[in-house]
Amino acid sequence: MNKKQKLIITAVMFCGMLLVLSPLYFVVVNSLKTLPEIAKSAVSLPVRLHFENYGKAWKQLNFISAFKNTFLITLFSNVGGIVFGTMAGYWICRNPNRMTKILYSLIISSMAIPFQAIMISLMRVTKFMGFNDSIFGIVMCYWGLSVPICVFMSFGAVKSVPMEIEESAYIDGCSSFLMFWKIVFPLIRPTVLTFTVINTFWYWNDYLMSQLILTSKSHRVIQQAIRTLFNESIYQWDLGLAALILSIIPMTIFFIVMQKNVVAGVTAGAVKG
Repeated sequence: MNKKQKLIITAVMFCGMLLVLSPLYFVVVNSLKTLPEIAKSAVSLPVRLHFENYGKAWKQLNFISAFKNTFLITLFSNVGGIVFGTMAGYWICRNPNRMTKILYSLIISSMAIPFQAIMISLMRVTKFMGFNDSIFGIVMCYWGLSVPICVFMSFGAVKSVPMEIEESAYIDGCSSFLMFWKIVFPLIRPTVLTFTVINTFWYWNDYLMSQLILTSKSHRVIQQAIRTLFNESIYQWDLGLAALILSIIPMTIFFIVMQKNVVAGVTAGAVKG
């Protein structure tokens, strides 16, 4: 590759970077403006930095309560996805027969069904089971909807784990339960972290599911709280964008910490099987 080609590639990558980062620029810059400034020009830099927008958004949205609800939902939804998804993926992978093949096909095919196609039926089920306006109820729904991708990725990762390791554990008297959690699970950890990252972004940023299930003010998540700043009569962009930045910060830190595990998890099990 000559110098001219490198220069062209660098220029294209730089333009791509600007294109990707441009929405972040608009969010950050306008979160530091007053509403009249935003209405006048959303592109220009603020005349003065209005950091008080963040304080007002924090107080008006009761951000601590919304953050707590969002965190609990994300945490427990991930725990269920990891426990049920990895164990199901392992069992299906290590017990290949007609029944498990059909079960695996059904689980994977469910990933092709959009949430909008089942949300009315799901709401009827949650109402019948008494899960409406319940943190536990929405966590249960996330378990059911996120398990397929957890099973799919765990299945591929388990195939790359040599059976000899498990056979040695069985000979040493290890039970199936302990063998999975102490031997197999650590070996598929990169894959587990990968779908945990994927699901975490979904749980944290999801608005539709929470709007359908969580109806009371005390159970609001961050996305619902931000939505209250916009209605038919007023659009509080200054506070809304400040609140959006507050919601982005935890996920940005989380991704920076976890990003090195994503590629390793995606490629796990790609060679074997």
